[in-house]
Amino acid sequence: MVVGAETYGKMLAVNQLDTANPREFHETISKSDKVDKITKGRIMRSKAAASNGYETLPLFTGAVIASNIAGVPVSTINMLSFAYLGGRALFNFIYIRLQDNRKFASARSLVWMASIGCWFTLYIQAGLRAMQAS
Repeated sequence: MVVGAETYGKMLAVNQLDTANPREFHETISKSDKVDKITKGRIMRSKAAASNGYETLPLFTGAVIASNIAGVPVSTINMLSFAYLGGRALFNFIYIRLQDNRKFASARSLVWMASIGCWFTLYIQAGLRAMQAS
């Protein structure tokens, strides 16, 4: 999900990508007059969506590890993990594509909270299992 968001953004203006200096891509796009405003917005939001994914990925990973160690049923872990990943995909879609219309901002936030709730629930399940074991 994370890499996909950033890759999508770069695909929108691939002819503007300097492969010798790829970290300057977003700065180049923001200054470019060859890219229309809607595409620029989508490229910038794809970077932001990817950054958001990078920020939450360690917490999700920790939740999966903690719930496995605590003995949370695999079906529960799988269900909440798939829900998180699906929520991230939907978040990216809403953020990058639908955010041209600012009315979708609250939908994006709700999807984000629901996806975060998935790994938060895994931590709670792990804690409850650990309490039962002691």
